[in-house]
Amino acid sequence: MKKLITIIGAGPGISQGVAEKFGSEGFKIALIARTEEKLQQQVMDLAKKGIDATYAIADVGNEESLKNAILQIKEKEGHAEVILYNAAAVSVMDILDQNWEIIKNEMDINVGGYFNLMKMVVPYCLKENKGKLFVTNGGFALGGDDQWTSLSVGKAALRNLVQAFQKKTIGTNVHIAQLTVCGFVNSEDEKYSPKAIAEQYWKLYNQTKDNFEGEIIY
Repeated sequence: MKKLITIIGAGPGISQGVAEKFGSEGFKIALIARTEEKLQQQVMDLAKKGIDATYAIADVGNEESLKNAILQIKEKEGHAEVILYNAAAVSVMDILDQNWEIIKNEMDINVGGYFNLMKMVVPYCLKENKGKLFVTNGGFALGGDDQWTSLSVGKAALRNLVQAFQKKTIGTNVHIAQLTVCGFVNSEDEKYSPKAIAEQYWKLYNQTKDNFEGEIIY
């Protein structure tokens, strides 16, 4: 039976790069996102590359919706060896025009979905003493921006939350890590292409207990 990676926040960009990389290494891919039509297209695109993929639909900012999608995949494919939280909500707006309600609503995706996911899967991982739980973070976690305020606040909170969950797995075989991408993803960029970023996740996957990295600032 193939190893499984579940990618939450599927779509073009990083998630596609990771799906192609892990798929080429023999993994089955499970995709979670909100829009079924786009998920179906991504599964077909992966199939053309000889990669086996499935999907489940979820609004990742809604705890029950995300939980149902995770359980649907588990019942169909078993437990994932790797989970990548790659979801983000973005609104570009000058900070003086920004609305706190927008920031709060986007926090449900930028931070809340990750929190709910980890509350769901970390106890199982600790019990089994295994699991690779990765998350995509961004350079705005390291410094705020007056146009990308909502994402800046969300990424900073996400970084802190990852560090908090890491404290629960110290000394275990459970690897919680964040990849903090300090550039704009662009398929033409040698460093920040989805393909290059996916290699960083493959590097994290292959790390053993004695050399787990908690964060790669990339």
